[in-house]
Amino acid sequence: MINLPDSEQLRRLSAFAGDSIAAWRLQSALLGELYGQLGSALVLRPIVGAPRLVALTAADGSVQIELADPFDTDGTALGLTDPNTAALLATGHALRVELSAAASANLLGQLLAAEVAIAAPIHAGGRSDLLLVLGCGADHPLAQAELALIELLANCLGAYLGGALNRRELVEQTRKARVEIRDLADVQRLLLPDNPQIRGLAYAIHYEPSAVAGGDYYDLMRLSHRVEDYPAHLPDAFGLMLADVSGHGAGAAMEAVQFDAILRTYKGTEGEGPAGAMTYANRHFFSRKARPHFMTALGFLHSPHTGEVRMCNAGHLPPLRRRNGRVERLDQGRDIPIGVLREHTFSNCRYDGANGDLLVFYTDGVTEARDTRGREFGIDALESILARSPLSTPEAILSTMLAQLHAHQGSSVGNDDQTLIVLRLSGAPRTPVAAGAIAS
Repeated sequence: MINLPDSEQLRRLSAFAGDSIAAWRLQSALLGELYGQLGSALVLRPIVGAPRLVALTAADGSVQIELADPFDTDGTALGLTDPNTAALLATGHALRVELSAAASANLLGQLLAAEVAIAAPIHAGGRSDLLLVLGCGADHPLAQAELALIELLANCLGAYLGGALNRRELVEQTRKARVEIRDLADVQRLLLPDNPQIRGLAYAIHYEPSAVAGGDYYDLMRLSHRVEDYPAHLPDAFGLMLADVSGHGAGAAMEAVQFDAILRTYKGTEGEGPAGAMTYANRHFFSRKARPHFMTALGFLHSPHTGEVRMCNAGHLPPLRRRNGRVERLDQGRDIPIGVLREHTFSNCRYDGANGDLLVFYTDGVTEARDTRGREFGIDALESILARSPLSTPEAILSTMLAQLHAHQGSSVGNDDQTLIVLRLSGAPRTPVAAGAIAS
C-alpha cells in the first residue's frame, strides 16, 4: 500500500487558487510529505514531436524546472529523445521502469537521480497529454507499490490542481471579456445624447441594459437650427429616435452602434422626416453577409412652427399619448422592422402636437418584463399609470412607472434591455392643428 492524501492535505489542494508554478510547488511538497525523498517530473507528450520536460523537482524537494507553461506553447522545454525512456513516455497506463542499468544513457534518469521511474498518465478531456513521472531508489516503498494506486494518485492531484488552474483561467478570461464588453458599453453610452437643451420640451429618460452592453438605442436632438428661418420665439423643433435590436448583449450593442454610425451619415436625401432616415438606415443596415439581428425603430419629429408631428414606426411598439386626461396609443402605420427588406421604403404618419401633451416611448424589455409567475408587465400597465397619475412632470411619471416595473420584475435590471422615455410638450400650440393621424 502507498499513502494517500489525508483530509487536511485534500483541503489544501481544494483551497488552491494560484498559477501553474505554485501548483507544481504545492504538488511537490505534498509528494514529499507523503513519500519522503522523491523526484518528480511532468512530461508533455505533444501530438507532433518528441516528449518535452516541462517541470522537474529533485528528490530533496528543490524545484529545478518551474511549471511556467504546462503545454510548452513557446517550444522551449527540454526534449526527451533518448531511446531508453521511449517506452516509459509512450505508455497509456501506469508503468514502472528500472533506470539504473542505463543511467548513463538515460536523460530522465539522470535528471531525477533515480534507479526506478514510475510514469502515470494524467487523463483529461479524453486525452493523456501529460505524464507524472516519479523517481526513487530501488528500495523506496513506491518502487513496489501498486501501479493502479499511483495512477489514481496522479490523477487525483491533477484533478484538484488542474481544475483550480482551469477555474483561474476561466476567471481571467471572464475578466478580460468583461473589460472588453465594458469598453464597448462605454463607447455605446458615449453615443447617447448628453441632456440636450430643447426649448418647449421637458423630458425624463431611463436606459438600462440587461447586461453591461445592450441593444437598445435612443437619440434626442434639437433640430431648429436645421430649419431655414425658424421662428426664434417658438419652441424648438426636435427629433427622437428609439431602436431595439433583437436579442441583447455585446452582439446587439454592436448593431446599435452601427445603426448610430449609419444615421450620422444621413444627409436628408431619402424623403421627408423620420421615414427618410429609416429608409436610408435600413438600406445600409444590410451588410455583405446575412445579419443575425433585425431592429425595430421609431422616429419622431415635432415641428412647433407647423404644429405637426411626423412619426415613422418600423415594427416598434406604439408610443402612448396623454391629452386632457385621455390616454391613447399612437399605433397608426406600423411598418416592418429595419433589416428585413433592403429596398423597403418607409412612410410617415402625421399627428398634431398640443401644449401639455405627455408622450411615453418604451422598448419591449419594459412591456415583456415578467414577474415570478411569468406574467408580463404589459402596455396596459403603462397606460394605467399614465392615465391615473395626477402628476404631470416627466420625472415624476417616469419615477412611478419605474417603481412599479421594478416591483413587478423584482429587480432594477430586467432580463432584456429596458428604455423608457417620457416627454412633455410645453409651448406647442394650445389648440391642436389636426386630429388623429394621416398617413403620408
